[in-house]
Amino acid sequence: LFAPFGGHFPPGISVSVQSLERQIAIEHFRVQFTDADSAVQLSQLQADQLADWTVESSALERPTRSQSAKALEAPSPWYEEWRSALFRSLRWSDHEGLDQPTAALLVVMSKESDPAMLLEQLLHSSNMPPLCTQGVLDPVPSRVAVLLHDASDPASPSKEELVRKLENLKTSFAPNQVFVLEINHGPADHVEQEIQDLFKTCRSRRAPPPPPAPNESPSPSPGTRLSQEDLTNLAQVVTEVVVKNAVPWMEKQLQQLEAQISQSRKGFRNQLKYLWRKPREANERGEVVQED
Repeated sequence: LFAPFGGHFPPGISVSVQSLERQIAIEHFRVQFTDADSAVQLSQLQADQLADWTVESSALERPTRSQSAKALEAPSPWYEEWRSALFRSLRWSDHEGLDQPTAALLVVMSKESDPAMLLEQLLHSSNMPPLCTQGVLDPVPSRVAVLLHDASDPASPSKEELVRKLENLKTSFAPNQVFVLEINHGPADHVEQEIQDLFKTCRSRRAPPPPPAPNESPSPSPGTRLSQEDLTNLAQVVTEVVVKNAVPWMEKQLQQLEAQISQSRKGFRNQLKYLWRKPREANERGEVVQED
């Protein structure tokens, strides 16, 4: 739901970061959204299946002679897809742990009777990816509570009840870490082609979906019942999460790292001074070295 709005598509996200006593402006800042359940390394069997399916899906069904000749050129189209799938299968491994979570979105539906209690349960560290619970990555990123309101669900609360639940959450959590998001304002079976293409493009850039099981029903089209108003709300929430939570958390980590580096440099400088310092005994005896 949030993936297309992480700055990968226009207009993007612009942030300002404080580092080394300087303010650095970053245009088109990008983040990736990953489900906590999928933030695990694929097994060897899953990686092989994903690679095989990627190659088969990128191959031409009935290529013409010119297309066949072009498919053999280096690098071939199937090779690029296979290489991307291979790199994706190595994500969230202990030797490729580069995807440090900078913010954790705790999402609860507004129709729940006690959203605050559910959010308290989601705050437990066991809900973080395995590399975080194992100490390979920082297990405590910035945490944001999102109250998701489905306007198309008859069980969703009224506007007054939604406001009451939001205010209740702000008393339990920091107000700048609580957001309400209303979606699905479009009519039934409403799918705008622009919205559908947006989600499909983002899905293909993240990772190709696994082949469906024989008895599995096809998944609904992405972006169903989303309106332009919903896209604006999604983009606004993602921007505020990045600017007010993820970036300040990264700034704090950089400041701690800079302090550690500065302290280490001081210790190393003192060691050099100690090595080049004259012996104390010679200074106390007042010995003078005479040069001929």
